[in-house]
Amino acid sequence: MDPEWEWFCGINSSYTNESLDWYDNVRNNTCLVNGVGSISHGIFLILFSLILLVVGCCTKYRQVNTKHLLVYPGHSIRWLISALLLVIILASIGEGVMTDETYQVLNQPTQPHLYVHSVLSFIAVLVSLIYYHHMELWQIPIMSLLMFLFWICSLASDVIRILSLEFQEQSDVHILIFDITIIKIAMYVVLILVEANVIRKKFFCHKKAEFPSDLKKPEVLYMQSYVSLFSSLTYWWANWLLNLGYKKHLELSDLGVPSKQHEAKFNHERFRKAFREETDKAKIKGKEASLLKVYVKIYGRRLFGAAILKLIGEMVAFIGPLAVGALTAYVMTLSSPTIKSDAHLITVEEFFQNGFVLVIVMFLSAVVNLLCLQTHYFIGIIEGLNVRAAIQAMVYEKSLRLSTVATTGGKMDMGQITNHMSVDPTALFFMFQMVNNLWAIPVQLIVNLVLLYAQLGYAALIGASVFVVISPIQFKVAALIGKQQKKLLKLSDERLKKTNELLQGIKLLKLYAWEGLYCKAIEIIRAKELIQILKVHAGFVTTVSFTILTPTLATVLGFGTYTALTGLPLTPDITFSSLALFNRLSMPLMMLPMSLLYFINGIVSTKRIQKFLAAPEVEDDSVTDHTNGVTSETERTRPQSPESFTIATSESECEEEVLFTEKSGLLGNTNLKYGSRASRHLTQNGSTKPLKHGVAVQISNGNFLWDPESENVVLSDINVEIPEGKLTIITGQVGTGKSSLVSAILGEMTTVSGSVQIRKRNSIAFAAQKPWLLNTTLMENVLFSEPLDSKRYKRVIDACALRPDIDILPAGDQTEIGEKGINLSGGQKQRISVARTMYSDRDVILLDDPLSALDVHVGRHLFEKGIIKWLVNHRHTVILVTHQLQYLNRADLIIEMKDGRIAAQGTLDDVIAADPDMYSEYNKAIELASESEAELEQSGYESESVKEERAQLQQQVKTAILTKQISKEPGRNGGTSGALMEKEEMERGSVSYTVYMYYAVNAGWFLLLLSFIMAIINTGLSIGNNFWLSAWSEAGLGLNETEQYNKVFNDYFGGYVGLSASYLVFRVLTSLTLVGVILRAAKRLHQNVLRNIIKVPLRFFDTTPIGRVLNRFSNDTQLIDARLTPTINMLLNSLLKIVSAVVVNTIVVPIFIVFFIPIAIGYYVLQRYFLATSRELQRLDSVSKSPVFAYFSESIGGLTTIRAFRSGSRFYKTIIHRINANLSAFLYLQVVNRWLAVRLDFIGALVVLIAGMTTLFGALTGGLSPSLVGLAVTYTLQIAGFLNFFVRTVADLEMNMNAVERIKYYTNVENEPYKGKDPPPGWPRRGKIQLDNMSVRYARDTDPVLRDVTVTFRPGHKIGICGRTGAGKSSLTLALLRVIDIYKGRVLIDGVDIKSIPLTTLRSEISIIPQDPVLFTGTIRKNLDPVGQVSDDEELWGALGIAQLRDVVSSLDGGLDSAISEGGENFSVGQRQLFCLARAFLRKSRILIMDEATASIDLETDKVLQGVVTNAFAERTVLTIAHRITTILNSDRILVLNEGRVAEYGTPNDLMEKEGGIFASFVRDKDV
Repeated sequence: MDPEWEWFCGINSSYTNESLDWYDNVRNNTCLVNGVGSISHGIFLILFSLILLVVGCCTKYRQVNTKHLLVYPGHSIRWLISALLLVIILASIGEGVMTDETYQVLNQPTQPHLYVHSVLSFIAVLVSLIYYHHMELWQIPIMSLLMFLFWICSLASDVIRILSLEFQEQSDVHILIFDITIIKIAMYVVLILVEANVIRKKFFCHKKAEFPSDLKKPEVLYMQSYVSLFSSLTYWWANWLLNLGYKKHLELSDLGVPSKQHEAKFNHERFRKAFREETDKAKIKGKEASLLKVYVKIYGRRLFGAAILKLIGEMVAFIGPLAVGALTAYVMTLSSPTIKSDAHLITVEEFFQNGFVLVIVMFLSAVVNLLCLQTHYFIGIIEGLNVRAAIQAMVYEKSLRLSTVATTGGKMDMGQITNHMSVDPTALFFMFQMVNNLWAIPVQLIVNLVLLYAQLGYAALIGASVFVVISPIQFKVAALIGKQQKKLLKLSDERLKKTNELLQGIKLLKLYAWEGLYCKAIEIIRAKELIQILKVHAGFVTTVSFTILTPTLATVLGFGTYTALTGLPLTPDITFSSLALFNRLSMPLMMLPMSLLYFINGIVSTKRIQKFLAAPEVEDDSVTDHTNGVTSETERTRPQSPESFTIATSESECEEEVLFTEKSGLLGNTNLKYGSRASRHLTQNGSTKPLKHGVAVQISNGNFLWDPESENVVLSDINVEIPEGKLTIITGQVGTGKSSLVSAILGEMTTVSGSVQIRKRNSIAFAAQKPWLLNTTLMENVLFSEPLDSKRYKRVIDACALRPDIDILPAGDQTEIGEKGINLSGGQKQRISVARTMYSDRDVILLDDPLSALDVHVGRHLFEKGIIKWLVNHRHTVILVTHQLQYLNRADLIIEMKDGRIAAQGTLDDVIAADPDMYSEYNKAIELASESEAELEQSGYESESVKEERAQLQQQVKTAILTKQISKEPGRNGGTSGALMEKEEMERGSVSYTVYMYYAVNAGWFLLLLSFIMAIINTGLSIGNNFWLSAWSEAGLGLNETEQYNKVFNDYFGGYVGLSASYLVFRVLTSLTLVGVILRAAKRLHQNVLRNIIKVPLRFFDTTPIGRVLNRFSNDTQLIDARLTPTINMLLNSLLKIVSAVVVNTIVVPIFIVFFIPIAIGYYVLQRYFLATSRELQRLDSVSKSPVFAYFSESIGGLTTIRAFRSGSRFYKTIIHRINANLSAFLYLQVVNRWLAVRLDFIGALVVLIAGMTTLFGALTGGLSPSLVGLAVTYTLQIAGFLNFFVRTVADLEMNMNAVERIKYYTNVENEPYKGKDPPPGWPRRGKIQLDNMSVRYARDTDPVLRDVTVTFRPGHKIGICGRTGAGKSSLTLALLRVIDIYKGRVLIDGVDIKSIPLTTLRSEISIIPQDPVLFTGTIRKNLDPVGQVSDDEELWGALGIAQLRDVVSSLDGGLDSAISEGGENFSVGQRQLFCLARAFLRKSRILIMDEATASIDLETDKVLQGVVTNAFAERTVLTIAHRITTILNSDRILVLNEGRVAEYGTPNDLMEKEGGIFASFVRDKDV
């Protein structure tokens, strides 16, 4: 050996042998073989570094810095093999060092060549990965040639080594270096093949790879699929987002849009296609379509891939516990080491017996475990996200086709449908996340028990018997939890439905002082819901108890029987390996019931969605049957007749005729039971006759019903031909089928027989009886997404008399009009609705009673300027439903409806001839027509009531702007000038400590303190127990007699059992007190927000969308009810486990704390860094959810209008856009969660490495006992997991506390002044009202609407109220009910100042019939008398008789107990108004206010009612505001208001005789 190489080769004469030839000499010279390998790796290391340096620094490539990476073929395989190669080379370094040790032990010189070559190889492979990354980044494929050479040389180097080992007769699988070299050769071969493939593709393949479509869009920032494997596995690419979130508050625009594979539309199309295929297959077999099969088809492959990763990760996790035993055994051998007599190559067995190797193996297994499991979680989450988006889109699409009977016939309500959009997709998301646990946990348990058997023998089987006994009980408990969860969901549905109704009808409830009553009804349901939550939580506590009991009992039985069965003492290596394995049982046992629960919830939700997707659909489903996701609005199907088309068709618009088909968007061909279409009676050749010339709509032999399962035909024998380009008026009394006829034309009803045909190119526009507006600008509501034609738009606005209203609004026609248009009057809403139909320029215009909400001035203007001049004169076909008979002479066709049949049709003369009563009614209507052309010109087409509307609107605008100014707090978002709707409150920064304090106050300090003390005692018992076990195992060392074994057993076993039992008891008590804490908080929080929200002023609901308030009662309440229990439980548990682990490690090796402190600081910094972004994303997710549900809610309210306008695809696009916005926030939230998890798990692995090394050094230097080494490392294996849990649960807790924060915000909204002094009993006895110098305003700092009003209404008088511009009629009635502020003067009722008495008392003694009638879900009885004060049914029937409803109700099967569907949709608007009248009569209030109470009622019924009011309310004081002047002509007194002051007050006769009087002019105008 040349002396100059001694530093590398050591001094050893065996390296050369003169008797061998050169080839054998080379093979015999290990140092030469290793030297060649070192030189080749060194050369390539220099070359890689030089090229990176030159290309990176000296060329334009250094400027390349994209967020994405265009990867080369075999990218992932290369990264995986390279990472594995680095681990193998690391083992090779360890093997070299240990082999060198065998020389040094025998005092021979060191042999650096044994490990130097591996060190250089390790560095070279590491640099090659950096080189490869830049090759992809810079897209320079020629760089791969050097890589190819590198792998060839590396392979050659290891082939020589194998030959050398073979020559030296060391080619034995037990020799570690031989195994390592063989593995490396296999890896180099794979890497050579990968590199060769890259060269082939890049140099010899001429087909250029297509640039990904996602990367062409700059707004796509989600790069998970377009980065290196390392970046993808560690989410390194997401650092930009965490940096941004740490520096500033994130907005949705910062997140860009989701990549194509996560878009809602992409996922919807994929899901719908698979669902349709499954539906077709199921139909052939005569079964129902199964959504589960659809899940497997679409998501099965990816979830299976995740399952493989889960299996690898879970199996690798067992290395830790086994290594603990081996490590403890290694420490036991340190006291008496065995030394081999000669230097030798290390064997596999020797290598893995080394303590330092074991610690590194534990570290590496933890890293592999974290990468596999985190990737598995991420795949589950992503597929869950995809299914959530797909189901939301499916539900929305289905909703657009949902038949009217499905929503109004009691089959499903808004709450249920909203749950299909929110709760059910979320349940599926969690199911997908947890589904792999269902098979993985049993596998984990089996492997664990097998390993325990290997450690403890039969004692392990006795311990395992505990699982056999307890597992069935746990499954039973999980099944019971599932059942209780089902009941809980039903109660949540019911509570949400009631809450939705309360919020929708809040105005009426507050005016009637019934808010407390409905609040109580919700609280009763809530109490039942809390009992269910208690049962679910009791199940949770039971499962937690069993989860802890099982491993503890198994440990006691296992250790207790070990000595008796084996005749051996417990030793540290057996004890702590077994203890680590027993500890590993806790998590799978805890996860199993939770996973089962999520799975059961997912299955329940799947069945609910399946049922919903099979619900009846409208006959005309063209609105949403998208072939490529969304049809264009003009898409047509092939015409079957050149002349006409029939509306109940698929994918047809209005230009071609397509016959009625049996097709339904999702269901395919279906029978009447599942669809909403009946069989058609067509002519023999299967075709209807072509339409006659001049006919726009024809119904032939039509029989229609709402519910296909019902036998009650609503419309019978309908034969009608609607003339093209003419005006058709449909008239008739309330409830005769006028609106139903319109619905039949629109295809909303089920056709029993006959056909409906519409002229080709006749597109339809529709204005519903109850106007439907979107929460957007006024202009958008009129345009309805048509392009803006300024001239046409202006003329439509003028024709509908909307110009003065627009001038009032702060941003003109760009002002947002509130959710459901609640900041507009009924007349304004109706005029916008009609303007929409006029602007649409459709051929057929259907107007369902639009004039009822308008006074006669505006009604006349709208009829003349809009319907006649704009529509009919421009050859539009207009079908108008109305009670305003004075317009009958303008109609080309009149249809009179009676009892669901056409009683008469034709011209006015034809109808009068068929129904002589019509003549007298017509004449009366002509007399009642209260405005002449001259008056219209004089007033500028404005009436006093319209001006009143505008004055109200003016006040509302001021109020809304003021409300916004008042409610603006630091850190809250304001709105724009056009937006009256407040932006959703969204506080910035971390959740304030005041929120935690608020939660603690509601939970109760005593219970909180009690649970914390119990948890501390519980932890102390756990630590004591493990130290006791350590002492027990230590006592077993060095014993060799059975008697000694038994003595040790007797000394320690009793104490161990006692400590274990105490620990279990306190653990259960801790969980129980925590459940008590959380339930008490849930009850109080819901109660506080509900009781507060019903007391806030009505103006709050004008500026806050109902959907947003409802979100507090749905999503936020559900978070507090369900998520906080496991979160707080896990937080407390993990915190105390961490503390106990740190305490134990510090006691064992004090130096541990020195290493732990920087790691703890790192954890803290990481957590704060993560939370800054996570919190923002959580809030963005929450805030972006609301628009999805709000738009969904809006759409459900206007289904008929959307379908009539054929706007389904546009609405679909909007919801997709909103779902995508929410997806972005939610997707990134999941990414940053995984980003954190990977880093936390890695730091956890580092803790294991540090703890292992410190205890080893402690054992080597300080003689640390094996039992304490085992105890410390066992605890450290747990600390990694619990530190991870702790940081995540802190983040989760903060995210969940957002819900508490939002609820707290709504709990603190200012209330109306409810308190006061009770008036004398029986007040008011007479009903005398005195207004004494009263001035009224809507809010502080707004102008008064009534000034210095002084007037007295005598008891029992009928007072008519009228007035001109800004008169303040409605303001006067609102002032009587203290809805608005009486800031000056007073109002006395029977001598009592109304400001002095409680608000509830005041409103319960005054009845009001509002303009918008409101009915609630429940029975007719409950609607008439919710308080239950009427005991006699005759009284109820009497009230119905007065309201002309006795016949209607008595014809129903249930009579008074007949059900009213949500919103009263199973009755017409007119009938609903009559119910409100009956309700008011039953209250027996001394004072009654009628605010346009007969607006939606025909003249005949109105006349009857006026007589009834005079008689039935004879002794009551009645204040009437009416559009029709004749309504108040018979009043005892007339009050005329003008500009907020009393202008005239007296009897009708006195006022009519007054020269130049305002009232006299009204009456004269009427008579002209």
